[in-house]
Amino acid sequence: MPLSRRSLLPILAGALAAAPRLLRAADVVSAASPYKRLPPPEQASTNTTVMVGESRLELSIEGRPFDLSTDTLTGWVQHSAEIVARYYGEFPIPEAWINLRGARGIGVMTGQANPTTNGAVVNVLVGLSATPDALARDWIMIHELIHLAFPSVHRRHQWLTEGLATYVESIARAQAGALTADQVWLGFLDGMPKGLPRAGDKGLDYTPTWGRTYWGGALFCLLADVNIRAQSNGEKSLQDGLRAICQAGYHMMEIAEVRDVLRIADDATGVPVLSKQYAEMRAKPLPTEVDSTWRSLGVAARDGNVIYDDNAPQADIRRALTQRAPLVSA
Repeated sequence: MPLSRRSLLPILAGALAAAPRLLRAADVVSAASPYKRLPPPEQASTNTTVMVGESRLELSIEGRPFDLSTDTLTGWVQHSAEIVARYYGEFPIPEAWINLRGARGIGVMTGQANPTTNGAVVNVLVGLSATPDALARDWIMIHELIHLAFPSVHRRHQWLTEGLATYVESIARAQAGALTADQVWLGFLDGMPKGLPRAGDKGLDYTPTWGRTYWGGALFCLLADVNIRAQSNGEKSLQDGLRAICQAGYHMMEIAEVRDVLRIADDATGVPVLSKQYAEMRAKPLPTEVDSTWRSLGVAARDGNVIYDDNAPQADIRRALTQRAPLVSA
């Protein structure tokens, strides 16, 4: 069972002594960008509440001269949260705090998601000259909100938290109609090879490079999603496993041992794909290539375009991955 927020906070504060299978504060990671913290707001903020189903998001918009209206920024946050809720079946955490900070720029610039003493907090830096088109094309807000759906785990598993946010962000946006299948596959064909091990690399738990953390984790998720669908004859997916983790009470404000969380997902899908794949990839530099996956799915890139082979062995899985899904009612 997950630890409650009351149990999490002393750990994050460093007050809990080390014990078997418990994580020290320095070992816990659940943040999208751990390298640089966003500055505190410089101006008074406009505050509003965004409801997504039964979940409450307390939105604070820094009082800077945004070209976009408060209503437009609020609608963007609402829409992004609804995309995440669509994927998980409901918004994955009962409450969270969303802070929009302003800076010189024309788009959405960076973001972080962190557990704090006040709860789960998402900070996103938005350009003061950002346009509605920039918000429509943005992936950062959804990426950060997805972080709320996974518990805080040992720092060596950061590749899993980042990989999930990277992979699910594209799939969730496709399910919502915010990305086309071509856009998803062009992104994956370009990005996934960056997650392959290089000379001297170890497994995912022991190679905390940028490529292995973000795209190596995303490749783990893609392979898991494909294998779950294949072994369940298309009846289950990674999405079912991730929903089960949330339904078991896990989210950013809880601490978990990664094997326990993966076991919950495996039980939900009925196939032990995630646990087996983790055992194979955690310490060994695997997989060594991704081309065979593209051939099996029947997808390739040529001159900036996506080429599909509908006679490929797993073409049906490829199509199912980006299929539209219904919106969760607010």
